[in-house]
Amino acid sequence: MSMLHSSGIRVSGSLLQRQGLVLAVFAVTLFMSALLLFGLQPLFAKMVLPKLGGSPAVWSVALVFFQGVLLIGYAYAHALAHWFKPRTGVLIHLITLTLAALLLPVAYPLGWVEPPNSGLLFWVFGLFAVGVGVPFFAVSANAPLLQSWFSKTGHPHSADPYFLYGASNVGSFCALFLYPFVLEPTMALGTQSMTWSIGYAVLVACIVVCCLVLWQVRPSAEAEVEPSAERSGAAIAAPTWSDRAVWVGLAMVPSGLLVGVTVHITTDLVSAPFLWVLPLALFLLTFVITFQRNPILPHAQVLKLHGLAVAPLVILMFNGSLDLFMVPLHLGVFFLSAMVCHGELVRRRPHAEHLTEFYLFMSFGGLLGGVLVSLVAPHIFTQVLEYPILILAVFFCRREVYEDVQKRDWRAILPFAAAVLLLLAQFSDITRDLVLMLVYPGIAIAIAGIVLSRHRPFLQTGMVAAGMVLIMGFTLHHDVVTRVRSFFGVMAVLADEDGQFHLLKHGSTLHGAEKRFDGDGKPTQGKPDPLTYYYVGGPLQVAVDMVRRGKGGLDNVAVIGLGVGTMACHRQEGESWRFFEIDKDVVTLARDPRYFSFLSECGESGGVVVGDGRIMLEKEADRKFDVVVLDAFSSDSIPVHLLTKEALELYFRKLKPGGALVFHISNRYMELASVVSATARQQGALAYFNVADGNWGADAEKRKIMPLVAVVAKDREGLGLVASSDRWFPLPATADSPPWSDDYSNILGAMVRGKMTGVLPRPQD
Repeated sequence: MSMLHSSGIRVSGSLLQRQGLVLAVFAVTLFMSALLLFGLQPLFAKMVLPKLGGSPAVWSVALVFFQGVLLIGYAYAHALAHWFKPRTGVLIHLITLTLAALLLPVAYPLGWVEPPNSGLLFWVFGLFAVGVGVPFFAVSANAPLLQSWFSKTGHPHSADPYFLYGASNVGSFCALFLYPFVLEPTMALGTQSMTWSIGYAVLVACIVVCCLVLWQVRPSAEAEVEPSAERSGAAIAAPTWSDRAVWVGLAMVPSGLLVGVTVHITTDLVSAPFLWVLPLALFLLTFVITFQRNPILPHAQVLKLHGLAVAPLVILMFNGSLDLFMVPLHLGVFFLSAMVCHGELVRRRPHAEHLTEFYLFMSFGGLLGGVLVSLVAPHIFTQVLEYPILILAVFFCRREVYEDVQKRDWRAILPFAAAVLLLLAQFSDITRDLVLMLVYPGIAIAIAGIVLSRHRPFLQTGMVAAGMVLIMGFTLHHDVVTRVRSFFGVMAVLADEDGQFHLLKHGSTLHGAEKRFDGDGKPTQGKPDPLTYYYVGGPLQVAVDMVRRGKGGLDNVAVIGLGVGTMACHRQEGESWRFFEIDKDVVTLARDPRYFSFLSECGESGGVVVGDGRIMLEKEADRKFDVVVLDAFSSDSIPVHLLTKEALELYFRKLKPGGALVFHISNRYMELASVVSATARQQGALAYFNVADGNWGADAEKRKIMPLVAVVAKDREGLGLVASSDRWFPLPATADSPPWSDDYSNILGAMVRGKMTGVLPRPQD
């Protein structure tokens, strides 16, 4: 019988005759485990998204949940590795995997239908725990546990198994690449879930093979070689609490930054797996690179690139809108920032004897970062300040910054002092005006300082801080009347430059405006004029009016999405308009006459229902409404679950015979007209769209913005006068994308069409 000897451990059995086979077995198993672990996250998050209004915060909370379960899984792995003999640990883990298999396939849990108006975070955590908690826990323990097992195989590399963590993250990266580009566009959620279950069975088989390998490993009673000095008790120093605190901090910053950059991007674009997984994939790629024995991107090179990459972001990160060209910049800075932190983390990794403890504290830091950004920051900041704070915090994760401080060149303190003075100056109207005068030369000095101080990390950090504060003061200190932050984002009521209008913004998108003062400074009187997308003579108002005239009047109208309540002023005498709004803070702003007076002046005849539009509309009587208006937005993105086959089926159940749907689908990035057209056609309905270049009377100076509107009905009678108007047209069948459903949507395709052909459709000649 052949024998292998390494570090006082004897390995026997024909399965281990070749060392390469041992490494291959563990590497493949870790790859499969990571592939499933990170494929499950967007899969289940997409399942729950329709119940939570499509908010970007859904993914933030999901990340916190997964990080929390990951921490529990790592603690479980640490316990198995340190409290149980290898064979006992193997049996316990196999039992755990078997129990998790009994809960497959993954599906949305029964009974979790309607989110509460309060305690939403706890409800979401409970939903995830019931739906996916046990399978995710069982798989999450594999990374540290398998590496710990590998360290006991006697393989030549077993003394330093950390490279396997990088290998496992290749599987994570592949999962996050495959999901948006392969799985989501081609498979329904049910098929994805069954595919995941099959993969889980394959994973369990791989783990059984690893267990058989480990089962044949036993301590050598007759060690033919003495333990090396490297593995001796004297050489393997236990980590100190200072070491553990550093591990936590270095893991916390990039984890928080992951949530911050994801929310920043998805708030303006769309909250969907396609955009969730991009930052997470880059995050995992940094583990792949930094845990290599010879990283393809050395840490020293990353440190040089990091500060230079942050320089342009200092100028653009507080830009009022997120242009698509800025997405690569945000992701690039995030990637380098995570590389900095994880590179420093690898520098401080302990001996393999303390491997599971290292991963446990690293996981705790990841959870802490997610909690601080997702759950704590929204209660501390009324605007998204945690994102720039974390960008700056990355500089303090660099060992070179502290080495620079030890040189005691206190001139480097000057930029920090300037940043503090600039911050304080913005609280006074007089000094703030002075700061605004210094913005452009100050930015030039800060950017030049960031570039020129690349060899002096502490000075560079101060320059970044000063530049950020200067830009923040210039871009965020509009005339803010009030600002609120909720689970669904940041809403700000602003006064325009002349003080005539109040504007409501969510993210960078305008969601309503009201003229409060005339040009001579006198307050406006009476009912306010509908503005922005809702102005009289615009497509939204005309669509409702054409249906009204075609039917000879309206009785009941449902409007999903309240905004500032502008649509209430299109109600005519005798009509009941019922609004559905998911965010109670939006309702509070719309009802407060200090900010907007549409509801107070035009009345709430049908009331306002707080909750997700689809869920709340389900409670209404069937065949109740003459018109259902879909006008819900999260910043610039339209919640996908309001455009699906299941959503249209619900709307048509709530409509009277001959009723119509009015969709407001204006946005900057996605072409959604063909989606609405295809989904309507699947339901046997007609869809007409307003001519984009028609004479609709839009006037930007008067805050009148032309929207893109779709009118959908089961027949031409339901369309009213729309079907006979030359200002409205149907899309031909050849222009359609596949219909969307709760199981299938192709966000990437909609964005590509929006980029290639524009978001506004054109009638065919």
